Amino acid sequence: MFRINVYDGNRVFKCQIGDPSSMRVTVRHNLTGTLTMVLPLGHRRAAELLAEKARVAVSFRGEHLISGPVTATEMNTDGGTGTLTVTVEDDFRILTQVLGWQVPGAAIGSQGTAEYKVYTGNAETVIKNWVTDNAVTRLALAGVTVAANQNRGATIPGGVPFRMHPGMDQLFPAVENAGLGVTVKQTGTSLVFDVYQPTVYPRSLSVKGRTLKSVQMSRSRPKASRAVVGGAGEGKDRYFRVVTDTAREALYGFCGEVFVNAVSTGSDYVQLVKDVAKANEDLKVANHDLSKADNALDAAKSAQTNADMAFDLAQNSGNTSAASKAQTNLFAANSKVTSRTTDYNAALADRNAKQTAYNNLNSQLPAALTAYQAAMDEAGREALVENGITNGVSITLAESDIFRYGPGGFHVGDKVPIKVTDEITITEVIRECTLEWVSPDYARVTPVVGDKTNEPERVIAQRLKALARAQRNQEKR
Repeated sequence: MFRINVYDGNRVFKCQIGDPSSMRVTVRHNLTGTLTMVLPLGHRRAAELLAEKARVAVSFRGEHLISGPVTATEMNTDGGTGTLTVTVEDDFRILTQVLGWQVPGAAIGSQGTAEYKVYTGNAETVIKNWVTDNAVTRLALAGVTVAANQNRGATIPGGVPFRMHPGMDQLFPAVENAGLGVTVKQTGTSLVFDVYQPTVYPRSLSVKGRTLKSVQMSRSRPKASRAVVGGAGEGKDRYFRVVTDTAREALYGFCGEVFVNAVSTGSDYVQLVKDVAKANEDLKVANHDLSKADNALDAAKSAQTNADMAFDLAQNSGNTSAASKAQTNLFAANSKVTSRTTDYNAALADRNAKQTAYNNLNSQLPAALTAYQAAMDEAGREALVENGITNGVSITLAESDIFRYGPGGFHVGDKVPIKVTDEITITEVIRECTLEWVSPDYARVTPVVGDKTNEPERVIAQRLKALARAQRNQEKR
């Protein structure tokens, strides 16, 4: 049922473990899975597990379950007997450990050339391009490869911006909301990054149908129906938007607001507005300088005309001295016209350049504003998801061929209809699943469906994660 393989740091196979004292594997949808395994301290394979950079990969019913490095070990002994406890974190952890640089193709000293790197398109394209840029190309993480892009998942509105953010913070829940799950699996000596599309399990589970032994359900109403999003800028210059779930307000008959601090969103747009304003001021100065140059040229031409007329009169008078003086004045007037023409042409060229610069920047404003608004709206939608309906469901499986974990059965991320009563059926996501070693031929399977609001530890962990993400997003980057 379980196959437990141990590898070295280069993902070269070292041994197989067929007889742990206990093993508990928890696989999670779009979160890092974990494995805890206990063996006798004198186990013949203990040395391989204690080696630096040791790795473990587990399959269940022939299907990949978890792979990752040994992140912690604990030994207990009374001098005669003892136990070795090994903890493994799934390779999904890469997404929590890699930052998204704003210019991933440049050295650290050149990161100031762009404010953000924004990944756009469908969810699979966004996340795979980010992994390729930062984990594969920039960091060159050993063995990490990216599966071919099949362009799955909905388009992420506004894209996903990065400025030294951890991948997990920015990519989720946007990728999940777009309909995808993410995996990093050891395949041979490679770590293959890919996505999957969860499915809806075709049958309803119920106690009556003998697929469940028991069902416990808790449900909480949504906490907010409107998200007020504060974008970049300060004071009077700050930009705000409101995202409203009208269907939620109509269904529940309430209106509740929540504030979203999206200060890191739209900095490019805010900077562009400033650049356009400066370009406009530069254009005004250039137009003023051109007007002055034009007036100076007109004055020089008028003086040239007068000097030319004076020279003609002096010549006709026959006064040689007067004619010579008039000729000198004419030469000076001609020189002034040449000089003023040069000044005018320079001012005209400068004005034209300033006009072009202003036009180019100003033409970018509509698209930048649309992207800015879309990014703010996405932040608002995420907040409404977090403050939406919460279904806590605890189910005890009656393991059968109809509903079981693994090939031909369910997986984390799948949606499953649960018939609580004859009249009440809810459909929830399988957020995680714990598989425990009982014997070589039997595993205890415990799925977690929805958000279990009746488990304080889980609620606290979710809140701490949300607070940490919010804090990191407010940090100056």
